[in-house]
Amino acid sequence: MKIMIVDDEAIIREGLSKVIDWKQLGFTFLPPAESAEEALERMPAERPDLILSDIRMFGKDGLTMAKEAKELLPGVEIIMLTGYDDFEYMQQAIRNEVSDYLLKTSRPADIIQAVHRAVQRIRNKWETQNQANLKDKEIRKRWLEKLLTEGINEGNHLLNDYFPLLKPEEMQLQVLLIKAAGWGDKESNRPLLQFAVDNMLREMIPCETMHMTSTLAVVLRVEEGWRVEGRYRTLLAKIEQLLKCTLYCAVGTPVNSGNELHISYRNAVQASKFWTMYVQERIWSYELIKTRKGWRTLCSREEESELSQQLLSGDELRLNQWIGSRISEYLVHPDATYDSLSSYIQSLAISGFRWLERVASESETGQAQISDFTSWGEANGETTLRDSLQHYLHALMNVYRQSLSKGPTGYVERVISFVRANIGSQKLTLVQAARHVHLHPGHLSEVFKKETGSNFIDFLVKQKLELAREMLKDPSVKVSDISRSLGYEDVKYFSQLFRKHFGQTPSEYREQV
Repeated sequence: MKIMIVDDEAIIREGLSKVIDWKQLGFTFLPPAESAEEALERMPAERPDLILSDIRMFGKDGLTMAKEAKELLPGVEIIMLTGYDDFEYMQQAIRNEVSDYLLKTSRPADIIQAVHRAVQRIRNKWETQNQANLKDKEIRKRWLEKLLTEGINEGNHLLNDYFPLLKPEEMQLQVLLIKAAGWGDKESNRPLLQFAVDNMLREMIPCETMHMTSTLAVVLRVEEGWRVEGRYRTLLAKIEQLLKCTLYCAVGTPVNSGNELHISYRNAVQASKFWTMYVQERIWSYELIKTRKGWRTLCSREEESELSQQLLSGDELRLNQWIGSRISEYLVHPDATYDSLSSYIQSLAISGFRWLERVASESETGQAQISDFTSWGEANGETTLRDSLQHYLHALMNVYRQSLSKGPTGYVERVISFVRANIGSQKLTLVQAARHVHLHPGHLSEVFKKETGSNFIDFLVKQKLELAREMLKDPSVKVSDISRSLGYEDVKYFSQLFRKHFGQTPSEYREQV
């Protein structure tokens, strides 16, 4: 809070400067002014909050100065000092909105009391102004949020009042989404970093900004030469250098008016999804991705089989390498999009979950210990699709490990899991299964019969026929192809086995389905 004393008598200026401890009262003491003209000239730059002024001075008198001061600084408080106890002066002072009126012969205590009253009035004005500013800021925020997320078909006069930048002009508008990383990446630091980026951006370019959940939405005019490859990249690099942070930027399409900003914002959101797909590129424009149609959304049967092998191996490093290979292969496709990749990754997660359902024991089912991929990822706060898939499959692998007990029962359960995971292999045999659990085939056969009540060959046939029944639901696959894929070159023999097990031939079952 700043105070200025205005008086053409040096002894009054010096006396008021020294007799009262202005710093203790919470004031910054500005150099006294020797005239009303000097005070008025200095006011725009020094902006005092309180003025103590003589009424009668050479040149302009104090009352004239008070009137002009109120025009320059509407919130300023003015206390008049005079050597004349004149009622007429008091009336004029009131008309000029002078806050208080004191005689020069007043005691310091009286002056301090008057100053305290003025300070309280100043604080009340500030509080009112702060509330008005907060209300105005909230209104601006709501309007801008509506512009970005929904669009506005009416109320253009309000746009002009609150957002001068959006007034109709020849230049187009564009929405950027900016995400800031760095400063330790602690949750508590992110809002502070985002505000720092916001402030610096406003200093560099004319723009409107809005803080979203994890990004900063920026609305600006598209000047000539402002493209992703040029000015935006240079601008963000400068902010990164000054703030020692990393910025990600998504650029929406240029639009012709504020009423179309929601289109640019929606496109910027689509572009921002590519941040988590291609970590080496931090600036994405909707223009670069708008022609992508999306690639495959389901994993292949071969990939399901490979995934089962990885999960059975219990080797997390090998599993991570396999996931990395699948995703890298996906990302190089020119039509890959975030939505299609998300569906593909969810397909892999579902395959893993189904694998666990098949191989886990009934008493300790995996689904009782781990949720589906979507809810699991949300609960664990994963940030990227790859991280979510990787951690989810690790969790499935750990559940499987925990579900297997030691001893003969454990060996048998591992063999059953191995068979179910590799049932589509033509060369699946007792020898292969025994090698998987490091047992002699003869010993495994005895243990398997003892624990399950069925010999290994009968169990294997049953599993193949169950798989055949699933495959028959796809009318595009021939019965002969299904037979050969399960290791039965003789289709007639395969049909006899199927009928013996299910009471109808493969063709009859397919027709019924």
